[in-house]
Amino acid sequence: MKEYSAIIEEFSDEGYRMYSHIVPASQWGNRQVAEDYLKRYWLSSVEYERTWKRVQDRVFTNQEVGLPRMVFASGFEMQASRGGCLFVQEEFVKLQECARAISEQFLFVIENTFGGRIKEPIFRMKFPTSISWGELAGGNFASAILLEMPHKEYFVFGDSGSWGKYVANDYEIPLDILGFKQEVANIFRGKFKLSEIEERELAEMLPPAYKTGVPHKGV
Repeated sequence: MKEYSAIIEEFSDEGYRMYSHIVPASQWGNRQVAEDYLKRYWLSSVEYERTWKRVQDRVFTNQEVGLPRMVFASGFEMQASRGGCLFVQEEFVKLQECARAISEQFLFVIENTFGGRIKEPIFRMKFPTSISWGELAGGNFASAILLEMPHKEYFVFGDSGSWGKYVANDYEIPLDILGFKQEVANIFRGKFKLSEIEERELAEMLPPAYKTGVPHKGV
């Protein structure tokens, strides 16, 4: 059995189509498209444990807990935004441009299992930074659940370990926390600018552990 077989069995069910705006209801459940997508972009457990888990661990801490605990290792600056899904197109393109600007080859998306407490099938993906939005969203129910389902939380990072994003969809207030090291901060801050009003609103939503790590004005 393939590592991603459970994703196909679980999420092809038409009951999950309620979560998607990308895939029309009439097209939901195309297993061949979903399997081709997962085969192309799935990160095997062997490669993950051998190579990329250590990069993830350099970026993130408290991985089995998530928010409200601090999830970034020391040395990372942070910027928050409203969450609710893994990516929307505009935000993904900005992140992709940042990753490519620092010569990243891959974007990793690792679902948080909260120490194994999540029982439904989980995602562990490896995307080239050259991927288009159409390709990212082109996996029928597999990509729809990955991108749009609001109950899943993810660690997103690149191969350099110099940045990451924690997607806290299931937190009491859905938030995305972007973290980056000082040497790449200008690149990420330049792409993900917030107005002063947005910064003030987000500052009020953040858990206490993040109050001093996320810059804001007027609060």
